[in-house]
Amino acid sequence: MKKILLVPALLLSTALSVLSCEKSKPTREPDPYIDSIQARMKANEKIQFEEIDRKLEAHAKAQKQYIFVRLLVEEDYGMDTRRANFVSGIQDITHDLSEDEKAQMEDLIISNYLSSPDAKIRNGRVKKKEMFVFGSYAEASEKRNSFLISE
Repeated sequence: MKKILLVPALLLSTALSVLSCEKSKPTREPDPYIDSIQARMKANEKIQFEEIDRKLEAHAKAQKQYIFVRLLVEEDYGMDTRRANFVSGIQDITHDLSEDEKAQMEDLIISNYLSSPDAKIRNGRVKKKEMFVFGSYAEASEKRNSFLISE
């Protein structure tokens, strides 16, 4: 009979010890030192991500190029032949152009000029073609205006 009573008592004591272990789990009190370290780590992460974003934006801006094509053309005006500039608009390009792409762009501008009414009426001819590439729109605009505006 003693053995029978010991088994339930043993089970009861084991159950009580398990319950007491669950209740005695340590709760984490806020530690200002650890919290300040975590706050600094988060702040450093944010600064690093901002720096990466800034570098990516600067890299993207550095790759942007502004391009236009200038044609030196001759047109007949009765007994006179006059030279003039035919200048394309400024285009912004986000990647480096291959030689084939540059040639295609020049050919497009030439065909636009040759199909224009002035070229057809005045027997227009292309004497020279130039492509200009700049890192900023302001530079491209200044150079383009030097061909368009005469003083």
